Amino acid sequence: MQFDMSKLDAAERYKLLVNTITPRPIAWVVTQDAAGNRNAAPYSFFNAMGSDPALVAIFMGPDDVRSPSGQKDSLRAIRETGEFTVALVSEDDAPKMVRSATDAPAGVDELALLDIPTRPASMVTPPLIASAPVTYECRLWQFIETTANAGIVLGEVVAMDIDDRLLGEENGRLRIDAPAMKLVGRAHGAGWYWRGSDQLRIDRQNWPLDQT
Repeated sequence: MQFDMSKLDAAERYKLLVNTITPRPIAWVVTQDAAGNRNAAPYSFFNAMGSDPALVAIFMGPDDVRSPSGQKDSLRAIRETGEFTVALVSEDDAPKMVRSATDAPAGVDELALLDIPTRPASMVTPPLIASAPVTYECRLWQFIETTANAGIVLGEVVAMDIDDRLLGEENGRLRIDAPAMKLVGRAHGAGWYWRGSDQLRIDRQNWPLDQT
C-alpha cells in the first residue's frame, strides 16, 4: 500500500514514520536557559550527521499546550544559549529517561525532580548526566525551522566523554565495546524500546564482489 504524505495529517505521518524507522537512537538532551533553569528530555528523532564538523541532528516539535512560547523548554534554551549536552541511554537509565518525558509544567527541572546525578561539562554550561555511558557536549551549529516553534537542531559536538570501562586497545588502535553500552532505542508504538545487545554481523566486501 502506498501512502501519499500530502493527503495525511501530521499525526498520521508521524505514526507511519515512527512505526517503520526502528530502532531509533535516543538523545537525552540537557539544557540550561539564560536564567539558569535546567531541563532534561529525550528525543528519538536523532542521529549523527557527519564528522567534519562532528554534527548531531535532533528534531524538536512544538509545545503549544504547556509552554507560553509555543516551544519546548529544550528548544527555547538551545536557541537562547546555543548550548546543550546529549546523553546516550543505557538500559539502567531507561526508566528515568522515560519518566523525564512526562508532561511536566514548563520550567520543571527533571534532573532534580527525578534525582538524576549530573557532573559539570568541560566546554558548555549544561551539565552531563553522570550515569550515561557516552555523553556529547554540543554547541548549536544551525537551526532549521520546519514549522512554527519546531525544527531540526544541528549541534556541533565539541567534546565527547566515553566511560573508561568501554575503552580498549587492539593492535595499537582504540576500540570501543559498543555492546557493553547496553543502549536502548525507540521501537514501534508507545512504550516499546529496542535493546542494543543483540547484533548481526555481515562484513562489507571490497570490489569486485564475491559471487559465491
